[in-house]
Amino acid sequence: MEIKIEIKNLPQVQAALRQSPQIVSKHINEAIKQSLLIDIWNKTKDLTPVDTGYLRGHWEHTMSNLRGELWPIAEYAIYVEMREVRHRVGTSHFLKKSVDQSSDSINKRFQEGLKNALGEIAQQAG
Repeated sequence: MEIKIEIKNLPQVQAALRQSPQIVSKHINEAIKQSLLIDIWNKTKDLTPVDTGYLRGHWEHTMSNLRGELWPIAEYAIYVEMREVRHRVGTSHFLKKSVDQSSDSINKRFQEGLKNALGEIAQQAG
């Protein structure tokens, strides 16, 4: 007994699967970029202690494939991050707090990125 299954648009499906690493990377890179520059950066601006405003206003970022970095230009940022906060117990941790408070939004961005990538792959498969 022989069973045959015909896959419609097999060449398009194969081509879409060959393109899938690039498609997924594109959408994940966008999620990384938005997570850094919208979620974390906006939260960080709100939580950064202000004396002169230099630390709050001077940050740089880089993006590469599946990687993004955001850092303050001010060399003293680590000291502000770890310093004891006057009149309160604990430390400043403005950067750690901004990442923690952005985690739900970041997770949603990555879920949406994967969903969009799979949708694009399926669309190309026809």
